[in-house]
Amino acid sequence: MLRELHIKNYALIDEIRVEFSAGLNIITGETGAGKSILIGSLGQVLGERATPDFIRTGADRYVVEALFLLDGTHPVFAALKQLGVETEAGELLLRRETFTEGHSRCYANDTQVTARALRSIGDLLVDIHGPHSHQSLLKVEKHVDFLDSFGQMEEPVGQMGREYHQLNALRGELEELRQRKAAAEEKRELYSFQLKEITDASPDLENWEQLEQECTVLENRERLAEDVIQLYDLLYDGEDSVAERLGRGAHWLKDAARFDQILAEKNKTYDSLIYEVEDLSFFLRDYGEKLQDAPQRLEDLRNKLAGLEQIKRKYGESVEKVWERKEFLEKELVLSGNIDQQIEEVEGSVQKLQEELSRRCASVSQRRRAAASHLTVQVESSLKQLGIPNAQFEVRFFDREDPEGTVEIAGKRFNPGPTGIEEVEFFISTNAGEEKKPLVKIVSLGEISRIMLSLKSILAEVDAIPTLIFDEIDVGVSGRIAEAVGRKMKQLSATHQIISITHLPQIAKMADRHLSVFKKIKDGRSTTRAVGLTEEERIEEIAKLLEGEQISQTAIRHAEEMLHQRERSTRR
Repeated sequence: MLRELHIKNYALIDEIRVEFSAGLNIITGETGAGKSILIGSLGQVLGERATPDFIRTGADRYVVEALFLLDGTHPVFAALKQLGVETEAGELLLRRETFTEGHSRCYANDTQVTARALRSIGDLLVDIHGPHSHQSLLKVEKHVDFLDSFGQMEEPVGQMGREYHQLNALRGELEELRQRKAAAEEKRELYSFQLKEITDASPDLENWEQLEQECTVLENRERLAEDVIQLYDLLYDGEDSVAERLGRGAHWLKDAARFDQILAEKNKTYDSLIYEVEDLSFFLRDYGEKLQDAPQRLEDLRNKLAGLEQIKRKYGESVEKVWERKEFLEKELVLSGNIDQQIEEVEGSVQKLQEELSRRCASVSQRRRAAASHLTVQVESSLKQLGIPNAQFEVRFFDREDPEGTVEIAGKRFNPGPTGIEEVEFFISTNAGEEKKPLVKIVSLGEISRIMLSLKSILAEVDAIPTLIFDEIDVGVSGRIAEAVGRKMKQLSATHQIISITHLPQIAKMADRHLSVFKKIKDGRSTTRAVGLTEEERIEEIAKLLEGEQISQTAIRHAEEMLHQRERSTRR
């Protein structure tokens, strides 16, 4: 609830602190005394558009602070946590400073927040019904929430919203898979060609260094042939070759070995040397012969290496990069082959969730229409009690029917939102013979306030906003109807803090806390004051409402009797 309102340099107010209580808080005072200024200042600290026009003459800013005492489970604390605002012991202090230059600063528990954030906080704390409108029921998008709360459908509606968002996520995943499939099909031919090109070249790529070495050999074949021939002649085919000399030497070694066993043991080594010279000579001969076929082989090698260089440039400038590209292509082709299976699985999930969401939407829609019928009866009955005897209330449903919609109910398709397949709006007619019009277009302050009082009373048990403010709810109301309005407000104050500005004693007498607003001259300037009244002071204040400034003893007795009646009805 709103515990205290501190206002400084706002309009006629220099500085005041106004304390409120739980239950019904009534504000009375002469016209122009500044009652609505209190409500206007509260609107500022709840995030309404700031204006420097209300800064008191001579000041450089106005400051409005509102202290709220709240249950620790109230939804506002979750919103504060998201904003990084620390809270303690269920207290929330909102502050708004507006400067002559036009800018303002907003705070929640001394943490600076934006005006938008302040308004979002205020929407959870206070509903103001009157000229300074802060009315949740005048926001069409909130009507479905009120209807669902009245029908106690938060759980199925919440599940429906979760299924809706889950379905959207799956549909997004499905669309992404289909796009990937389309892209994969476009690339499949290219990727297959590239993979084949790399695969065909893989054996040569693996032997890249050997091929380069062979090419180097063939490019220098003339020098090589000349060196090999000379070496072959030296070792084997020339006059006095190494092989010939080793042959003669073998005879000498065998002859000498007859006289020394040590030399006999070296015969095998010597023979091995002869064989190695012969093997090397024959290798050189064959090597030289192969060089004779070099021109064609060299041409083939050059063409092959040029092709491999082209593949390297095409796929990464190095053999390692080519292998990386090959691995990528293989994976992509495997993945593209799996996309159809993934699409089939997601399509199955989408179909299953669409069917579940269709059933959920149908059930919620049916329950909403049943709740709407009950709400209509209760609102019309309540409005009759509050002096609008010809009121006709209607909850209208606007279906989101769409041939391409994702939800199917009874052969029709709908395009749902997170709250289902329909939009909800309250319509009303307050006079006999008039067509029902949207509730948001009601222009009579007295009527809209009484309509709000009716709806709030009906929805009291499920409405989480703790403080309701009614400004000018008594316009056009008197006598018996005023008594009914007072009783209705008193009844509502059992579950909500009510703050009401009134000119009617039938309403004022119901107060749990009665505040009087008046103007006082201070230092030659008018300033607004607000004080809480004692029981004796209340008698005088109610007498003024009955008769004006000149109070008779009859008015005093009447005021006393009204308060006694209130006490008796409260005890009952």
